[in-house]
Amino acid sequence: MVAKDNSPLGTGSDTTRRWAGTTAWILLVFSALVLVGYGIARAGWFLWLPTPAEMEQSWTGNLFVYAGCAVSVAASIWSHARGNPVWVTVCVGLPGVLVGWAALVDPYSLLRHLAAVVAFPLALSAVAEVIWARGYRQRGLGR
Repeated sequence: MVAKDNSPLGTGSDTTRRWAGTTAWILLVFSALVLVGYGIARAGWFLWLPTPAEMEQSWTGNLFVYAGCAVSVAASIWSHARGNPVWVTVCVGLPGVLVGWAALVDPYSLLRHLAAVVAFPLALSAVAEVIWARGYRQRGLGR
């Protein structure tokens, strides 16, 4: 769809630029979720203190979790800079904050998994909201 010069839809290049930024942001959020999910799967969880080999594998998984948490917080900051609603910004940052906190508190427990179960659907709903809004800046529209 090509818009005229005075159209509220903007020019074609504006639409392309908006979708390019939205797509990059969505890929950043998905990469954060993949990193956290892979790290949790690799780290596992233990009822008793793990052996040294299991501790090393858990630490490697935690590095992926921490990297994913940093990417999640970066996506949250970018979400705020893009002008997304506050709830989208908070929900995108929740995997980084909740799962990162759980991994720091006890790196061998099931708490990381529970935090991911809570935070991942919220982050995905935030991405769905941005896609549903077609990438427009949403703050101040009364939503």
